[in-house]
Amino acid sequence: MTNTKLVISLVVALLLGFAGGYLGGMVGGSNDLTDLTDRVDKMGDEVENLEARVGKMPDNFSSFASVDAVNQLKTTVDELAGRVQGSSQGAPDPDLTDLRNRVGELETQVDEIEIPESTAAETQLKVGYVNATEAFQVFTDAVKEERETAQAKNEELVNLREQAIQGEISEEEFRKQSDILQAEQLKAKLGIDLAMVEKMMNSRGFESVAEQLEQLKGQVDPIMEELNNTLSNMREGAAAPEEVSQTLSQINSQYTQLDDLLTRLIEQKIFQITNLRADEAGYDLVFRQENIILYRNSDQIADLTETTKEALRSELRSG
Repeated sequence: MTNTKLVISLVVALLLGFAGGYLGGMVGGSNDLTDLTDRVDKMGDEVENLEARVGKMPDNFSSFASVDAVNQLKTTVDELAGRVQGSSQGAPDPDLTDLRNRVGELETQVDEIEIPESTAAETQLKVGYVNATEAFQVFTDAVKEERETAQAKNEELVNLREQAIQGEISEEEFRKQSDILQAEQLKAKLGIDLAMVEKMMNSRGFESVAEQLEQLKGQVDPIMEELNNTLSNMREGAAAPEEVSQTLSQINSQYTQLDDLLTRLIEQKIFQITNLRADEAGYDLVFRQENIILYRNSDQIADLTETTKEALRSELRSG
């Protein structure tokens, strides 16, 4: 609890005690005893209400008000506390009307600093996060068949290598079949990107990047054609090993560049969808989980990954 809040609470307690003592001092034949009792009781209720309000104020409530306002409140409280203490030590009792006015001033200052519940809710940041890697799976799932083809080629390469180790095939046969399988695997990987590009081109949700997608497709098509020719020559045994190695290395480099470009386009779409949905839902901040979030309070920070994924699926389905 802050010093100011503690002082307010102490003053409230003193005021309650002072009200009772003041009433006792006034009892002595006054014809206005009933009226005075009502006035003091009413003041006691107001002070108790003030005490409850102060108790609900956050310990760092000064951050919601100007420093000057907080300092002025503390000065007022300290001064009032001194007067009450002086009264308890035999000093002249402060006039009840004056005390009532000072309590009223204190209530006004608390009104100015106190944050209504509705306002506090409005000032609270609405924060969420998205796992972009998981959201990316929407796109990989969309080309599931092409990915399975590439995986099958990888497994064939593993099995072929195992056969060579076991001595089931000659080294020459291994090199020949391995080159063909690597070329087929590269073709399958190009097929994944080509299928994704075409799927995005046929979806209305990607009209904003239609030009970039056309450019990508225009680059993939001739590479795929060259790779098919190379594969045909390899199967017929008409291609020199050195030429095959050089061609495949060049095509693999081109594939890597194209795959990076496609990945960046997809990430842009993920972020675009995230921003759109977050804005619609009134979020103030949305983080990317992989790079930033080490800890989160699940009651305060929302996981927007599924919302983003569903929006991306909808974009890919539209055509």
